[in-house]
Amino acid sequence: MKQMHDIGLSDVINVMIAKGYTVNTDFRPNIVGIRNANRQSNSYDDICWVWWTEGKQIVHNYTITTNPGYYYLQNPIAGTDGTAILVPGQYVGCWTLGMHRGKQFALVQHGAMVSVYRDANKDTVLDYNPQKIDTGWFGIDGHFGSLGDTDVVDRFSAGCQVWRYHEAHQELMQDLKALSEKHKFTKFTYTLIQQEDFV
Repeated sequence: MKQMHDIGLSDVINVMIAKGYTVNTDFRPNIVGIRNANRQSNSYDDICWVWWTEGKQIVHNYTITTNPGYYYLQNPIAGTDGTAILVPGQYVGCWTLGMHRGKQFALVQHGAMVSVYRDANKDTVLDYNPQKIDTGWFGIDGHFGSLGDTDVVDRFSAGCQVWRYHEAHQELMQDLKALSEKHKFTKFTYTLIQQEDFV
């Protein structure tokens, strides 16, 4: 298994092809999260590759978390069967541009349903139990966390895909907005794969 810092874009594309996922080769952006094999929660220890081609290939790499923070693992949202953890897969057109909780410009889950594991035992270990999967509209957005520089996720994710650095995230949102306006599309696909996929 490759270390996270050794995973390059070509590796990501190879894994996506092997899984039968769509890889866009035009102006439509590929947004691909890679989940660290570490099952302890509360750190920005995952990465996200975003790339598209418009005249030339534009490539970005971000530090994110694909998992909920410790706070929400201990305090699942009322009315749920446990804290949401996005199941790896390709979610075609799941995101549109909008406002996350009315507070920040982000990728919001208004385009398609997603599947999540439900972690209900309130410890700090992330549980990926295939017997506890929900599919639906859960507000699994792509937004930024703290305005400051912190590696602690805590309350900044209840299951969303969260960028560590807000400036980098907001610059990306402006790029995506420009692309969507120029090429007249509104939905963005998100793909989540795992460190274990890279052998």
